[in-house]
Amino acid sequence: MRQLIVHSLKMHRVQSASIIVSVALSVMILVTFGLVYGGVMQGLDASEKQGGADVMAIPSDALQYIDDTELLYTGAPAAVYMDESIVDDIASVDGAQRVSPQFYGQTLNQGCCSTTGETRLIGIEKETDFVVSGLVGEEAVAALDEQSVIIGSGVDGVYDNMLTIYDKKYTVVGVMAETGTGFDASIVGDIDMVRGISRSMEGFAHFWEKHGDPSGLVSCVMIDLDDNDPDGALTRVNAKINLSGVASPLVRSEVVDKSRAQLQSVFLLLVIAAALMAIVTLLQLFARFYSSVWDRKSELALYRAVGASKTDLRKLIVGEVGALVGVGLVAGIVLGFVAQAALLGVMQDGLAFPYVSLGIGPAIALAVVVVLAFALVSFVSIVVPLRQIGQLDPSAAMQQGDID
Repeated sequence: MRQLIVHSLKMHRVQSASIIVSVALSVMILVTFGLVYGGVMQGLDASEKQGGADVMAIPSDALQYIDDTELLYTGAPAAVYMDESIVDDIASVDGAQRVSPQFYGQTLNQGCCSTTGETRLIGIEKETDFVVSGLVGEEAVAALDEQSVIIGSGVDGVYDNMLTIYDKKYTVVGVMAETGTGFDASIVGDIDMVRGISRSMEGFAHFWEKHGDPSGLVSCVMIDLDDNDPDGALTRVNAKINLSGVASPLVRSEVVDKSRAQLQSVFLLLVIAAALMAIVTLLQLFARFYSSVWDRKSELALYRAVGASKTDLRKLIVGEVGALVGVGLVAGIVLGFVAQAALLGVMQDGLAFPYVSLGIGPAIALAVVVVLAFALVSFVSIVVPLRQIGQLDPSAAMQQGDID
């Protein structure tokens, strides 16, 4: 039977190849979409559950070259600074429940540190912090000093619980929960420690000439609003920040809504592409097998004449479908996982959003759902041919085949 299936597929190699390619592309799009969509939704959910600042006050000139979603989700991938007096001004506003500054240091790499890849250095004021403590716990933040750091979930290069930054070893006192944002590739230290490292950094002198000594600078101010009057507190905080003349407010809920709207447009295109490919594949499967019994009646009649039963012929049809769809499924699933990384890279070049990749379990479940869906479509496509085999008269079919 296996030889008959292989022979039949070779005899219809063009149709067979087109079906395999269609199935593979359809599966690839579905798997890619499922992985990316699931990861983005997990990232957004994790971002909302972990909370963080309701409002960020950032230097006004930062928005000229950094998008607000990048500031929220990537931890400001550039050195931006303003005078720390803005912290007390915001803290004095009625409704600003918690206020905490952060200082962004340089982007680290393997040339200076034991970490792998680009890693952001962020300084926090541990006495007032409520953002990092929500990701790693208050004890780890309280343990920060000049000799210790907290790392993101994606930071590598830790040996014996120690991390090296510019030939100096720091004890890792905590690892932040995965957020799908720039915090995952960040090292967090005491704000004065990060300021000290930045002060002597080569290439940073022009910042201190422009803004002053880093000991009096901050990169952003995280603000948690009063839950009893969030709208009123937001209005007052925004007014104070705008009137400062040096900072601009970045409202978390507004940025999240903007990010969702952008992603929905991208995902809508993916859904349309996946639907079109699935329809094309379904039509090809039907076209290939719907009338296959009558188109190949002389061939099938010959098999019957030499002793093949109706069950054998049904196995032949099922085997052909299984081989074509099976090869397409395997290729499509593999390509889907590969394409997911490529698509995610393209999306992140144009959009900033949190992303938490699906675990092995959900990814396998997605693949199983796709396999079952195509198995169902394949079965539907051969219901009629399998019934037609029961109506096939070997002698009549061979005579008709000779006339054709």
